[in-house]
Amino acid sequence: MKISKYIVVCMALLALQSLLKAQTIVELDTSKQYRLDSSGKLEYSKDAKGNRLPDFSHVGYHSGEEAIPRIPVRKTLEPGQGDDTQRIQDALDELGKLPLDETGFRGALLLKRGIYHVDGSLRISHSGTVLRGEGNGPDGTVIVATGYDDLAYQRALITVGPRSGATEVHAQHGYRTDEMTILADSKQEIVDAFVPIGSHSFEVESAASYRPGDRIVVHRPSTADWIHFIGCDQLESKWSEIRNTRWVREGDSAGFYYQRLDSFSDYRLLKEADESWDAFVGRVPFSEDGKQFDLTRQWEPGDYDFYFERSILSVEGSRIMIDAPIVLSMEREFGGGAIYHYEAADRVTEVGIENLRLMSEFSAPIAGHPYGNPEKTGRAEMHAWHGIQLKKNTENTWVRDVTGNYFGWSLVSAAGKRATIQDCVNLGHASKITGGRRYSFMINGQLNLVQRCLTYEGRHEFVTQVKTPGPNVFVDCLGVNTKSSAGPHHRYSVGTLFDNVKSEKLMESRFRGNSGTGHGWAGTQTCFYNCVAPEFSVEAPPGGISWVIGSGESGDDNARVAPASLYYQQVLDRLGKAALDRLATEEQRKNLGKYLWVEERLKNERKSE
Repeated sequence: MKISKYIVVCMALLALQSLLKAQTIVELDTSKQYRLDSSGKLEYSKDAKGNRLPDFSHVGYHSGEEAIPRIPVRKTLEPGQGDDTQRIQDALDELGKLPLDETGFRGALLLKRGIYHVDGSLRISHSGTVLRGEGNGPDGTVIVATGYDDLAYQRALITVGPRSGATEVHAQHGYRTDEMTILADSKQEIVDAFVPIGSHSFEVESAASYRPGDRIVVHRPSTADWIHFIGCDQLESKWSEIRNTRWVREGDSAGFYYQRLDSFSDYRLLKEADESWDAFVGRVPFSEDGKQFDLTRQWEPGDYDFYFERSILSVEGSRIMIDAPIVLSMEREFGGGAIYHYEAADRVTEVGIENLRLMSEFSAPIAGHPYGNPEKTGRAEMHAWHGIQLKKNTENTWVRDVTGNYFGWSLVSAAGKRATIQDCVNLGHASKITGGRRYSFMINGQLNLVQRCLTYEGRHEFVTQVKTPGPNVFVDCLGVNTKSSAGPHHRYSVGTLFDNVKSEKLMESRFRGNSGTGHGWAGTQTCFYNCVAPEFSVEAPPGGISWVIGSGESGDDNARVAPASLYYQQVLDRLGKAALDRLATEEQRKNLGKYLWVEERLKNERKSE
């Protein structure tokens, strides 16, 4: 992106942002947000309210403090005949019955080289288990999600998460909420008038019941005043026809259910417990003639609360120090914040998926194309939708050295905590090129890392979703034949770093208004660092900050800022060189932004795949 384009964006926003306390910071060549001190560590500048660039180094498996382990094989399977779903699932469940060893693992299930057919889904629901193959190339371990031309096949091939089924569904938008129990009696209000972005401490009413090492939730409420302040209770109406409508009059889920014309997803409006049926029917937003429905959902207080999981480092009087930074400011005038103890009894931890090839059938095979006719990749819909889903109630997981193709939505989506997804390749998708599809590497959890991942034909190839808590990091990633933008997609994703990410379409973090059912502000505290794209559309919401540092359309060394990677430098500063070496070799770090690893990663691919 040319410098002149940056200036136009900034000047257009300047007057509005000065009134609304928003900041969109664009810097080329040298950054004023930080400097390297005499010891070679980053030293950060702060604005008048104390906001600063957050420390993103706490993301990924065990926050980068431990290496992803190599777990011994405890069970082995050979390729079989017919549907292998139950055979693989039984082996995973048997592995899950083994005792945990002193390192917290049960062992790995090794799928020997060959082709495995899975007509259903595989679920890893036991902590301390690993699913491993013998290679991600065409001649390695290939798991095929079989089935097409029936909506029942639109599923995830592999999921990681508990079997409890205790997940609640968000009443308005249908998004799943986190699987944890907040201990209400432990609540302590944060008393600071303002807790800045990037800070690691705050004052509470009393810290008497909190100790170093405690895992806590930092709750940031979504009050009516705050939603009004950012303009998300004033989204423009969008009238449309809808389909598959039904009314449910009884029970806890009484309400109105429907589907948009462009989506298979179910949406619903629920009746309040103390609301009469007639009053509820009256507020369902149909047009006067009953033929049109307003798809736009204004943001409601309480629907956009954030729950950030953190650990206490120290307690000094009533001041609490936490490990990972605050990435969404807390202001007394907008409800402030609070901390709680919590429980997550069913959480699945220490799970890995590695060295596999995942493929989805999408239409009838033809000669040379066993998974379907390539001419149908732009319209095939009824087949496997996700390669791997790391569910909400998961932590310290990893996906590495996985190649995939033809999934409709994502190769990997990470909704849990502290996942590392690295050295993965998405060779393409099979779906329409429209909403809710082709989000190749998708994050909607917190403290997650995606690094050295490559995707072809992604629509939102490196993306965060609704209310993604952050911090989260994408580093050293490349999109080819991009179909749409990369960046936060909708409904206030906070604290995302895109570091040395290259896309063939624009990168953005902006106000999306009534897109979808009311996307509003896509994200805030978004940082594009040494990224390459033909255009950047970056704004900050009122009270927020966005950074575009060393990023542009050329990607040459003269356009980049030092250090080469903000994330890797922050890891070095906090954990030292040994931790940095676990994440990336010196050669990989030396060639950041050149993507030399791509050729090596693809050397065994057949062009026909």
